Amino acid sequence: MDADRIYQLTEDLVCETFAKRGRFFVPVASSNRHVHLCQSDVDALFGAGHMLAKLRDLKQPGQFACREQVTLKTKHGAFTLRVVGPVRPETQVELSISDLIKLKLPVCVRMSGSIAGSPGAFLATDRGSITLSQGIIVSARHLHLSPAQAKLYQLNNNDEVRLFVEGDRPTVFDNVVVRCGDGHVLEAHIDLDEANAAHLRPHAICRIEKQKRTAYLQREASPGATANRVHGNIIPAREAPVYALSGLVTEKTKRGDMPSPAKKQLLTESDVMEAANRGDTYMTLGKGTVVTPLALDRAKALGIKFEY
Repeated sequence: MDADRIYQLTEDLVCETFAKRGRFFVPVASSNRHVHLCQSDVDALFGAGHMLAKLRDLKQPGQFACREQVTLKTKHGAFTLRVVGPVRPETQVELSISDLIKLKLPVCVRMSGSIAGSPGAFLATDRGSITLSQGIIVSARHLHLSPAQAKLYQLNNNDEVRLFVEGDRPTVFDNVVVRCGDGHVLEAHIDLDEANAAHLRPHAICRIEKQKRTAYLQREASPGATANRVHGNIIPAREAPVYALSGLVTEKTKRGDMPSPAKKQLLTESDVMEAANRGDTYMTLGKGTVVTPLALDRAKALGIKFEY
């Protein structure tokens, strides 16, 4: 048994011991850009009958980083992506919001496997290429649990929890979706943008608490929905709410249609990141709101504009 596996078992044991005492902690990992491929796309990119070669195991059962890499190309830039195995029913590229802004692609925050209507791109290797019509997403933050761990943590599949990051940049991540089943073990996943914003260190263990599911996450898709999707759900354009400071305000929203926002005295970098994670391009600020320098820098970097 290698050192990484021993460490994983130890941190799980520590977290489960605390859970038995009513204090809930989880290991947290950040996910860098990568791609999951279906077999037909593996064949097109690496040759017919090609089998993905394991580089190292990942914590989730049966998941592994591959030796293979592909290049994603758009007219505004390119990235090298590590392939993650095993093969999937559909090809899916997972990037950060910063990556999508650089590539000038629409931001689509989804749970893994929910790719309908997402943007596509060109993938290539030195042996072949494919053009994706869809499949590029920002993975929504989520928490993996086995059935036994879910019972211990008093959580069910599709519940949502808050993730509390402590340290020199304390942060709270809302709407972390629970995924439990036989193919899951204890581990929360956030993307690299989120980890960097919170200065999350490797092998971090963070506290969680159950969160009441927010109404806008329960809305079902309907005709005329906006392009902003959260956890695979589509928010109908005619019902899309505007939240104070971090509201859903798309570029197509008429300025005169926006309701008056609630007041908040301080806008922080974490507020900006939460808005970016939803794909917002505008943030409506209440009168007298103070915007921190870090919030200004982050908004500029992410292309988010402020309105009062």
